[in-house]
Amino acid sequence: MSQTQAAPADQASDFVDLAFARRLEMAEMILPDCVEALSRHDSKHGIAAEAIAGGIAFFGGVTYPANQIVGMGLYGEVTEDHLDRVERFFHSRGVPSTIVVSPLADASLLAALAPRGYRIHEFNSVLIRRINPEEPFVPAPGVVVEPVRPETVDAWAGAIAQGFSEFSPVSEDVFTGFAYLPGALAFLARIEGKIVGGCGGRIIPEARLAALFGTATLPEFRRRGVQSALIALRLHQAAKAGCEYAVVSTLPGGGSQRNMERRGFRLAYTKLVMVRE
Repeated sequence: MSQTQAAPADQASDFVDLAFARRLEMAEMILPDCVEALSRHDSKHGIAAEAIAGGIAFFGGVTYPANQIVGMGLYGEVTEDHLDRVERFFHSRGVPSTIVVSPLADASLLAALAPRGYRIHEFNSVLIRRINPEEPFVPAPGVVVEPVRPETVDAWAGAIAQGFSEFSPVSEDVFTGFAYLPGALAFLARIEGKIVGGCGGRIIPEARLAALFGTATLPEFRRRGVQSALIALRLHQAAKAGCEYAVVSTLPGGGSQRNMERRGFRLAYTKLVMVRE
């Protein structure tokens, strides 16, 4: 494309400015309605959340893999008092203070982190895909996908945990509550009657977004169209719900990002995950 040639209209409308970033970050926030749903189904981990400086800090238990604050600094200046509150929230519960930093966050956030001894823990790729009004859903032969029900939730959570175990050990109960989120996109996949994979996600009506997460397939059943079917069904349901975009967060350059880009997702931006022990 030449410097004077305009971008196609659909690409230009996907430009990620601050207002759009605020919407996208909702996909990773544990919003108040989610906290209530998770708390109803998990009374042993001391689930807690607190809104601070435009973000939401969430604690799902000492072993929960994503105790962090998301969205901080997207609505204005971050002060030392704000950071004091974040650190009290996490450290009082025995976990590191973890702040996910959007590249569109106010510059005051990054400026305040270095003197406090925060370090970069990892990068996250935020991928987006515009949802078509009619998203097809045609699973591969032999793959059956169905909603998670109370009688299958434990097996679903176990399959996801097993699918992730080769990368990082995760307890099954990490996923159980996510089947009960408002607007949940929780599905399991079967081959010959056996549960071989699962996924999570939720529809966020106020942002017209579908957040996708927790997709995993048992190793021996990969390359048989399970993941494609789980992605396609969530996009299909999101289209029926009137969503405009689907959003997923992955580690940069890995198999998950590659798989999502093959399915039409593109990189919106990369975030920093900053940690203070």
